[in-house]
Formats: sequence, structure tokens, C-alpha cells
Amino acid sequence: MNKEQLYLKSPNHSVITVYIAKESPIQKTLNLLKREEPIVSNIKSRVTRQAIETAFQKIKSFLVNPPPSENGYIIVASENDFAWTGDYLVERDFYRCGNEFYAAPLEEGELKKLEPVGVIIVETAEATVGYIGSSLNVLKHLTSGIGGKHNKGGQSQRRFEREREMEIIAFFARIAEAANGFFLTSYPITGLLIAGPGMTKKKFLESKYLDYRLKEKILDVFDIQYQEESGLKEVLHLALPLLEKNAYAKEVKIVEDLFEILGKSFESIVYGSDEIKKQIHLIKKIIMIEEKEGEYEETLRNFSGEISILHAKGTEPYLKISSLGGVLGIKKTL
Repeated sequence: MNKEQLYLKSPNHSVITVYIAKESPIQKTLNLLKREEPIVSNIKSRVTRQAIETAFQKIKSFLVNPPPSENGYIIVASENDFAWTGDYLVERDFYRCGNEFYAAPLEEGELKKLEPVGVIIVETAEATVGYIGSSLNVLKHLTSGIGGKHNKGGQSQRRFEREREMEIIAFFARIAEAANGFFLTSYPITGLLIAGPGMTKKKFLESKYLDYRLKEKILDVFDIQYQEESGLKEVLHLALPLLEKNAYAKEVKIVEDLFEILGKSFESIVYGSDEIKKQIHLIKKIIMIEEKEGEYEETLRNFSGEISILHAKGTEPYLKISSLGGVLGIKKTL
């Protein structure tokens, strides 16, 4: 089902949200609801109490004989509405009563499907902390204010070098603080990429500031030249072989492969609504943007080839396919 159908609301805090994990006994949830009933019966507001009791009854009735699900269940009920889905993998049991559907566990699960990775680009003068999930995101750009190396000799030279080294260490601490804050809380990641020019990135990794949980997620270290979004793009293209499960990397790879075919054999590509419908029997793969799904639903109903749908609106691969009409086919013989 469309997850938007789960987003029920109620002004009197009578929306019940229940997550039942894959392979979790249904009776466990029924027992939990039973334990909650005395608490509900003590609610002073008759309207709220009756609304919650009605929502409870809907959930219990559903759980008497629930449809089979390999993922578990997400259930939401109010006095007037009821919805459930087994389309999303549920990893832990959860119960919440409030004024709307509690979406956090669902959104957390959806985020994990993106196989997101973090990026830290480090050099002496500046750094970028980035995130690659369904798109490229610069989370924070930092500058150090550290000047170039001193050319004077003697005591002045040594003192300057010590002070500069302390400034670099302080900058490393700021970078790590930002990365730790993002990647251990609001932007959890499945892997981490470190990049930058020269040896600065190696010195950063040798410092003690980056949390050990993030160090354990490092996939690779890359030599690159740029910062901010350009730097993230550079890292992404170098790391593509490592990011086969990452949502955005997959879409980048799909479009890159398509344009490689375009460059070698333009006649192997079919585009335009009429041509695709006419030559559908010759096509082995369809690449389309999300907005075109409905338009081609009937055409693709009996299509046995591969279909790749781009979901990352506004991103470079999405815009490239959009500029070519939003749908392209690759013929079976090249």
C-alpha cells in the first residue's frame, strides 16, 4: 500500500501505531494491548477513551487472522480509520498512542534501504562533511583559517611550525566533531569514504578525534582535488564499484552505462513514447524517471525485460533522463 495512507491524525491523541517485527509472535502484541487496556479505562475524557478503545478493537480484530507477511506489520488505527501494510521490513516491535501515526521507525527503515554513505574530504585549509543517500548532500563545509607554510629559519620557523601543527590538530577536532554529530545521530551511515589531496587525510585518520564506530565503517580512502559538491561528485565516481547498493550511486551507474551505449551505438537506444510502444518487443531494458510510471503502465504490463526507475528528483542522473523525454529503451542486440 502507499505509505501515505498510514498517516492518520486525530485531535484527541487517539491514534494507535503498532509495529510488529518479522517473526515476532502476534500474541506478544495482543498481550501488550491487553496490558494497556486498564490504562485506557482510566482516561478522564470520555471522547478520547472511547476513541482509543475503538482503535484497540480494530487492531485486535485484525490480529485474530492477519494476512501473511514476510516483513512483519505496520498497523495504525483511530476511531474512524484503519490501515496496515506488510510492504516494509519491521525490525523491532513498537507501540505508540498519540495524535498521529508514528512514522519514525518506518522512515528509519526506509533510510536503511538507501545504504547511505558518509564522506569526509580533508585538507589543511578546508573540509567537507557530506552524505550520499538518495542524492548528494553537503552537510557542512569548514574552513581552518590556517595560513601557508613559513619560510623563515631559526627559532621563528620552529615556533611557527609548532603553532601551525596545533591549529591543524584543532581543525581535525572540528571536522571530527561535525562528522560524529551527523553520522552517529541524524544521518546514520552504512559506510564512510575519506578523501582529499596529499597526506592531510592520513594525518586526520591517525588523530584520535573521529569516533571509533565511524572508523570501523571506512570503505576506502581517495586522492581528490575538490571540496563541497564537486568533491562529493569526484569521490562518488571513484567509489562507484564499492557502492552497488547505495540508492544514488545505482542511479548514477545506470545513467553512465546508458550514455556509454549512446556514445558507441546510438541506434541501440529507443526514445519517444510512440517509438518505445512500437518497438517494445525489441527492447531489453527500460530506464525511466518516476514521473513517467503511470503513463507507461499499460505498455509495460507484459514487458519481460529489466525496468530501472529513477527516484532521485532534481539530481544529475534524473535530469539527464528527463531531458531525453523521461523514458529510454535499450534494444536487445547491440
